Amino acid sequence: MEEFLKPNLRAEYGLDLDKVFVGKEIVSRYNITVDESVLSMWSGFMPTSSYPENSREFAGRLGFHQIFLPYGFLLNLTLSLGVESFAHSSVLKPELKNALYLNPAFPGDTFSCTIKITDIRPAEKPDYTIIESAHLLFNQKGEPVFSLVRVSLFPEFTARKTIPSERKEPFNNNRFKENILARTRSINMENVIFRFKANDLLLHPYVRPVGKSENLFWATYLKNTHPSHYNYQRYQPGEIEVSGGIVLGMVVSIAGREFRQILMQQIDSAFHVHPVFAEDRVGAFSFVREVRQLMPGFEEISIRTFGVRNMDTEQELENVAFPKSLFDYNIQRPADVGQIIDGKCPELKEKVCSVVDWSVLRKVDA
Repeated sequence: MEEFLKPNLRAEYGLDLDKVFVGKEIVSRYNITVDESVLSMWSGFMPTSSYPENSREFAGRLGFHQIFLPYGFLLNLTLSLGVESFAHSSVLKPELKNALYLNPAFPGDTFSCTIKITDIRPAEKPDYTIIESAHLLFNQKGEPVFSLVRVSLFPEFTARKTIPSERKEPFNNNRFKENILARTRSINMENVIFRFKANDLLLHPYVRPVGKSENLFWATYLKNTHPSHYNYQRYQPGEIEVSGGIVLGMVVSIAGREFRQILMQQIDSAFHVHPVFAEDRVGAFSFVREVRQLMPGFEEISIRTFGVRNMDTEQELENVAFPKSLFDYNIQRPADVGQIIDGKCPELKEKVCSVVDWSVLRKVDA
């Protein structure tokens, strides 16, 4: 009589919540070499408008041998390399903070990522726990390239212990920023679309879908192994989600077209309100909080950008009056945004996909 076998092994990815504690360090299982073809494909996927992300000639004038890898690409690589060993078992990513480009990264570099658990606390939502983690992307030389803080929602658990770590100063990109400022001081950059002032509100004209094939390609390439991004057998076509990192990258790239020439950018805080699904169209509008002169010819602009889904931003929002409370720094939760929209701005009901507080450094020649 023939014998039959049932599967006795199952692949389990993500955090083992029985072994989680503050101070735990996790190393990504992946090392990825990024070549120039990937840079070209990313530029065909994300709007890249500023010289540092497009021009080898400009990079050479700054003293670098190649074009920088774009901010949005490194943001996604940093997030995605932590999915299999960390975020795969999370329920939600409520917030992302302090996403910094630390040192220049170029095609040909090889990257990996480490994740450190920095805080564990009860969530406001019953039966869930918040884990805060610091993610660091580094190159083949061990140099830090990109860092961010991720706030994630997991099923409720009790942390085992806490291991105190050596006190370290948080990562900053001051040296990189100083080098960019020094090297661009003598370069004329006349390609400025707008002169901004505080309280400016801008509808960005660029609206772009994230196609099914594009979503599958980048989820696969970036090692974003969560099945909600690619498993069409488990999920219906309208249920396949675009990853949060891709959505954030698309939103700031769309907005960046009007804020160019951007020399550096950083996301201070971002959160998602409604999911974006494959084939959804993504657009954006931005509120200028502050324009700060760093030195003659340079300014730093603080911005709150709203990503919207399935709207022709210019056509559908040009006559809308937005409540100023939407642009309040204290509004940092999806529920707060939803409450304001439901009561004061119904045109945006179920349309906002993300809210991004970020800043850009640019040169504005007098």
